[in-house]
Amino acid sequence: MSTDPNTRFRMRKVTSIKWLIEDLSLTETHPERVVAHVHEVDDLEYEVVWLRDDLGLAEHFMAPSGALRAITDKVSNPPRSAAQRPFPIPHVPPIPERIPA
Repeated sequence: MSTDPNTRFRMRKVTSIKWLIEDLSLTETHPERVVAHVHEVDDLEYEVVWLRDDLGLAEHFMAPSGALRAITDKVSNPPRSAAQRPFPIPHVPPIPERIPA
């Protein structure tokens, strides 16, 4: 049994400076299986090209694992819907200003 909470995404090293992030919930032949391309810019910067527009994640990380962690967090903690009824605010008329006589 794995203790890794991420069982959906995997990072695979392609070359010494390039990785792919794959969605393991899709078949190997599925065109959207590769979620991102990560490549090393320098020792402390890695650039990510996300292949899905709906993710809205950062494009630069300090380590390749940061990109994997970002996609895992995004999928495991989806944002709550903004389509909720607002809290009612009771209407109270303004207090009339007293003018000293």
